[in-house]
Amino acid sequence: MIYNKMFSIIKMTQYHGGKQRIGEKLAKIMTEKSVAISEDEGWTIKGYCEPFCGMLGVYQHVPDMFKDYELKYKAGDQNKSVIIMWKEAQKGWCPSTKLVSREKFMTMKYDGKSSAEKGFVGHFYGYMGKYFQPFDSRRTIATAKRSSDKVSKIATNLKKVSFTSGSYTRYSNLKDYVIYCDPPYAKQSHYYTEFGDHVVPFNHEEFWDWCRMMSENNLVFISEYDAPLDFIKVSSTSSQTTGRNMIENLFLIK
Repeated sequence: MIYNKMFSIIKMTQYHGGKQRIGEKLAKIMTEKSVAISEDEGWTIKGYCEPFCGMLGVYQHVPDMFKDYELKYKAGDQNKSVIIMWKEAQKGWCPSTKLVSREKFMTMKYDGKSSAEKGFVGHFYGYMGKYFQPFDSRRTIATAKRSSDKVSKIATNLKKVSFTSGSYTRYSNLKDYVIYCDPPYAKQSHYYTEFGDHVVPFNHEEFWDWCRMMSENNLVFISEYDAPLDFIKVSSTSSQTTGRNMIENLFLIK
């Protein structure tokens, strides 16, 4: 089992907007830990994977931090539209900056189709960036352009990443990878599909067992509020969720 005997706590940081705000810090912590562990224990890092990649808040910073390594890069998500969006953006597609109405937003939410446009619209117009949650009418052409440009820039910088949609378990055969998981948190106990309000249960016990299995041949980091006792807290960050301050942690299995 791969693990580090020395861990540190980073300074508490207040943030809004999830991993987009703290993504670079998390990426730095993971890459530094991974390199230190690989050198200490004599194993070679062959790749990096995020089974719950979402909007790539962390991922976008990782390749630059591993620039001295020849790695394979994999990313996946249950949301097929988000994966299509990233794959199309890798080929040069840019999200439209034309504003979407509430009516179109709701039509797309329930149309049962998957598309790159849907992947962008669901997050950009969803309140606080939550996928196809209440429509945020405050969006402007200027903010749409900034978000569109950001998607294009991230995708351009991540052209070597292989994107696939589906369950995290499809990565069960990976070996010698650094794996970062940002799953639905236990306090949520579910996640939303690409059709917005179709709630799907998430089995946390099976997820933690999968992380234990994967840690036998990989280095596995997990973002969560809490974790089983055999997972070590690597860092802590204060996040503000629904008006409450909650401590979000980065864990690494022992």
